[in-house]
Amino acid sequence: MPRRTCSSEGLIRDENSLERDEWGCPIMGRSIDENVQLVLRVLAEKPRDADGYSWISGQELQDSTKLSPAEINDAVTILGESGMVELMRYLGTAPFVFGELSITSRGRYELERMPSGKDVRQATTDIETSSRYPVVVRPPIPVGSPFGFTDLDWEMVADARSRSDELRIVLGHPFKSQHFDPEQLRKNVEEMFRKALEDYSKRAGAILGVKLGFRSLAAGYGEHLFNEIARDIISADIAVFDTSDLNPNVMIEMGVALTWGIRVLPIKIEKCPKPPSDISGQTWADYRDSAREFTDETHFEKLVSMVERAIRKKISHLQQQ
Repeated sequence: MPRRTCSSEGLIRDENSLERDEWGCPIMGRSIDENVQLVLRVLAEKPRDADGYSWISGQELQDSTKLSPAEINDAVTILGESGMVELMRYLGTAPFVFGELSITSRGRYELERMPSGKDVRQATTDIETSSRYPVVVRPPIPVGSPFGFTDLDWEMVADARSRSDELRIVLGHPFKSQHFDPEQLRKNVEEMFRKALEDYSKRAGAILGVKLGFRSLAAGYGEHLFNEIARDIISADIAVFDTSDLNPNVMIEMGVALTWGIRVLPIKIEKCPKPPSDISGQTWADYRDSAREFTDETHFEKLVSMVERAIRKKISHLQQQ
């Protein structure tokens, strides 16, 4: 028997009479699973910017999907909790619970695993088929340190991450290098983030009162010391790593950051080899003179955008707790 749904005009309509989209799903009366897939498909089709993101507003998403704000909010909330989209939240976005969102690499991967076309509705209702196409799965929490965190370690991480008035930046680099002056590198990287935060604070809609918390990761390894390094990385909003020397310790630290989903910025002196293939997908920045100057003319604008996304993401996560 055909399912009956209510149209926006309050009329009862048969499912067979509903207008269908290009994937064969009725525009009215979709399930949440179908809405999730529709939103992911629209996000995946949007061109990426220079940083690899494809930001879209709630209104643009509604225009493309023809979903109601409530349907969009349900789908986006589930996708956000599953790590398939990255959300930017700020005031004045009603009726949507977000300002902008962009599909993540995980979202693109899960979309590739989903059935396409007219098979979407059948697959989401068939037990055997749907078990092969998990649509919404919350990722597990990864391990942070091979030595194991104590309760005190976790308390320190939780306390650091709860500071909404601080943008935490960490810098990982070898303490001896053929390519740069370590002390000058630290000063230059800290100063560029300080200027980026100041520039962001002057922009319309900025979240004010955020100060910079910058520190270099400790040198050397041992059980206690590595836990300290891991704590600093997991607590950070942005982690910067100098890969000029392809230093093994720096690569381990970057691995911790990537495992925990920390926003990573690899940097290196120009003409040095690119990072290893496993992390070459990360966007890195080339510099001259111990990071006093970056080769990309748009580097500072990209840095300010990175600062803005990190702050909004942090505030959004704290609000959800």
